[in-house]
Amino acid sequence: MNQTFSDETLLFEDFALSLQKRSLTQRGENVRIGSRALDILIVLLERPGELVSRLDLLARVWPDTTVDENALRVHLSSLRKALGEKPDGSPFILNDAGRGYRFVGTVTRAKQQNDATPKPVAQDKRLTRLPKNLTRVIGRDDIVDGLLSLLMERRFLTIVGPGGIGKTTVALDLAHRHVSTSDDAAYFIDLAPLSDPALVATTVATQLGIAASSIGIEEAVAEVLKTRPTLLLFDNCEHLIDAVAVFVENILQSVPEVTLLVTSREPLRAEGEWVFRLPTLDAPKGDEVTTAASALTYPAVQLFCERAKASYDGFLLSDADVLAVNNICRRLDGIPLAIEMAAARMDTLDASDIAARLDDRFSLLTKGRRTALPRQQTLRATLEWSHDFLTGKERAVFRDLSVFRSSFQLDAVVAVSGLSEADTMETLAALVSKSLVVLDRSNRSSLYRLLDTTRFYAEQKLAESGQERTAKLAHARYTLEFFTSEQVAWDGNDPFRTLALHGWRVDDIRAALDWAFSPEGDAALGVELAVASAPLWFHLSLPGEYLSVLRRSIKAIEGTALAGGSAEAELMAAFGHALWHTEGPGNAMKEAFSRAMEIATAHNDEPAILRAIWGLWAQAILAGDYAVSLTLAEQFKEPAYQTGDIAHILTADHMLALSSHFMGNQDEALRLLNQVIAGDQNPDRTNHTNHAQVDGKTAVLSLLMRILWLKGDTETALRIAQDCAAHVGSLHHDLSTCYGLAIGSIPVALWAGRRDLASEWNSILSDTTTRKGMRHWQIWSLGFDLVLGGKSRIPDDVTSMQREVFATIGVLPEESWLKARLASEPAIWCKTDLERHTA
Repeated sequence: MNQTFSDETLLFEDFALSLQKRSLTQRGENVRIGSRALDILIVLLERPGELVSRLDLLARVWPDTTVDENALRVHLSSLRKALGEKPDGSPFILNDAGRGYRFVGTVTRAKQQNDATPKPVAQDKRLTRLPKNLTRVIGRDDIVDGLLSLLMERRFLTIVGPGGIGKTTVALDLAHRHVSTSDDAAYFIDLAPLSDPALVATTVATQLGIAASSIGIEEAVAEVLKTRPTLLLFDNCEHLIDAVAVFVENILQSVPEVTLLVTSREPLRAEGEWVFRLPTLDAPKGDEVTTAASALTYPAVQLFCERAKASYDGFLLSDADVLAVNNICRRLDGIPLAIEMAAARMDTLDASDIAARLDDRFSLLTKGRRTALPRQQTLRATLEWSHDFLTGKERAVFRDLSVFRSSFQLDAVVAVSGLSEADTMETLAALVSKSLVVLDRSNRSSLYRLLDTTRFYAEQKLAESGQERTAKLAHARYTLEFFTSEQVAWDGNDPFRTLALHGWRVDDIRAALDWAFSPEGDAALGVELAVASAPLWFHLSLPGEYLSVLRRSIKAIEGTALAGGSAEAELMAAFGHALWHTEGPGNAMKEAFSRAMEIATAHNDEPAILRAIWGLWAQAILAGDYAVSLTLAEQFKEPAYQTGDIAHILTADHMLALSSHFMGNQDEALRLLNQVIAGDQNPDRTNHTNHAQVDGKTAVLSLLMRILWLKGDTETALRIAQDCAAHVGSLHHDLSTCYGLAIGSIPVALWAGRRDLASEWNSILSDTTTRKGMRHWQIWSLGFDLVLGGKSRIPDDVTSMQREVFATIGVLPEESWLKARLASEPAIWCKTDLERHTA
């Protein structure tokens, strides 16, 4: 309805509708409502109690457009939902079947007070992780209103259309409206940075806060989604369409309360999918629209004018410009991205010049590939045309930006472009102003990104330039230098704070590694990056994905000068860590650290020797070879003390304390552990993550409670078990959670008869290990679960240490294993329990 309203306010019950501001409030707070639904309400409120026919409503709300009555019903449904019910439980709007609708209630009119100030919208405290549309959404209200009801009803909706048509914009608007009218949590899953279909589930898990590797991801995601109604918005699915289709089908079948919203260039063709093809923005079809007032009734023209105004503050659509602007919008097929880029040139060109250049560009590109969709050709023409307006420097930077998978900062562009910081900043500002680069300050300051379609176009330009290898090499080197710099050093800094600041850069690592290990890449650089990024992979709890990176790296150095050097030693050490968390302390883990030890010894590399000894010690103690572990701990002690490094010294004491504990010498274990506790108070001890990337306090508490239990101090041991469980819960660090609960808190709770605590904590352990797909830690949970469930069978791939703990809590071990165990470790920590089973 194109009307000019007075400053009157229509009042009914506790609602107020301002005609001039076109806003609806309830008890002073804004009510979200679509523009068409608001038009319908205004018509009904003008004639309270009267029957308003369907034809009358259609004529008033859609005066210049022919629409199906289904549209009327959709908007009425949305309106009823926004209004709710009257205090007596009756509806505000009644339907007289086949005739029309009437508003039931008393409506009064009041003049607005000049000093009246609407109250702000109450802060939304729901768990909503959706980016905001930074500009006004134009011409999509009716579509979003209609899709809102469809999404609520069908649960699985895919918005389909060509690149640049605004699928993400509409999906985000729809998602925000959905969560504003429901209790759903909401997550935004951007698949644009991914190239590997196998990482779809990992990306979803990471967004849900359960960063997972490759085992049991879908089950873990499903379990989390079952905890509350949730909307998942999958964006940019077309390049991973098969993997996404399989994933969402599985989720829909296992989680009844999930709602899926997808954007893609083609349907997923998955079971239960409802497809909506997003149309272009409506633009004038011919030359019959000749006035600015009539042109501005079209969304495409509205969008052009708004963005032109943002580019050139003096712009105002005049009747003289109408035909040219109409021509631009029509020739650009009403595609928002193309229109925005056209409008961005209004700071240097007038509408007639833009229209003339646009015609030339389209004519040139209509002779391209015949099988391409027309709108894809048109969008490419728009991007090509925008590219032609760039200076040489701007073109070079623009194509270089394609090396970034997702976001990037100024210093990264400086490194890749080779320009000075001042030149880079100026060029980026120009690209932002021309709508080729987006500046996002929502989460981190001065963070830039290319729109998805724009990035693909820039990649083509980079390939055509002959500078692709140069740019990707510069990007890989920048990424390597960044992760070896002091600002992201993991040793000596709080790893959790560092992770929060830089964890998002894993996309840069993925991109750099993909290129480095390609035929055109630099494998040696890839190996260096794989080593440098090791802490990030472990702190992100992605050992499964990192394991595949390490395997590629190990293969890459075979037969090269890197074989037998420090790079291989570091790779094998990292490989041993990844194997432990994913497959357990088996022979492969031992062989990895043995190879690292061999190389480090040959090169007399003391730091690498220490890391290798620690790895061999860890494998031995985890596998139950306690006598071997004690020998390795003593071997570690002397060089560690000689370094004078407090972290190495405390690690040595902790290793000896653990080996002594499992060897049955609890007094010596407690003495050594008290040294570790005292050392942790040292102000130089800033990094409380040990060699296993486990929180230092968690590791100390886990051992302390076990020692105190064996020494008979049940009350203190149980209290520490509870403190440890609370501590790991506050860390949000999965490795520390697994260690603290499996090694310490759950066994102590079971020994103390607190099955309630053990069951609660084992649920957390089970959830964590399943999400992360780490078999070694998962076996702990499975064993505890069998005991808590009254069963006695344990997994076949259980380690000796795990079998010992399970034996102490009621699982009957095999007699042959019992005899062999007591013979090999005569003073073992659980000797009394094992001997009881042999009696």
